[in-house]
Amino acid sequence: MSRPPGIKSAIALNLAKIDAVEIDLARKGASADPRANAAVAFALKINEERGKVSDADVQTVKAAGFTDAQIVEIIAVVAENIFTNLLNIVAGTEIDFPIVLAAEAA
Repeated sequence: MSRPPGIKSAIALNLAKIDAVEIDLARKGASADPRANAAVAFALKINEERGKVSDADVQTVKAAGFTDAQIVEIIAVVAENIFTNLLNIVAGTEIDFPIVLAAEAA
């Protein structure tokens, strides 16, 4: 990875053992693994469309092998990330790790 990781990247690298290439792809809404790609693309769509995804979007993630419960989990992870980001903005949480800007990640 050419830039220092943010906290979520550090967790992915060190705890989840996800390689830097896969982390960079995830930031772009993709994955090298077809099933993970469907989940990441769906999560990105949820975030970009503020939850207003189409039936076709849901069917695409189901076709990748995700159950209704797993789709709910994907939605919950998106919501958790939005929640923690908003909470930290409101609380003025001091950032004590390297920042990765969205523009750098793209």
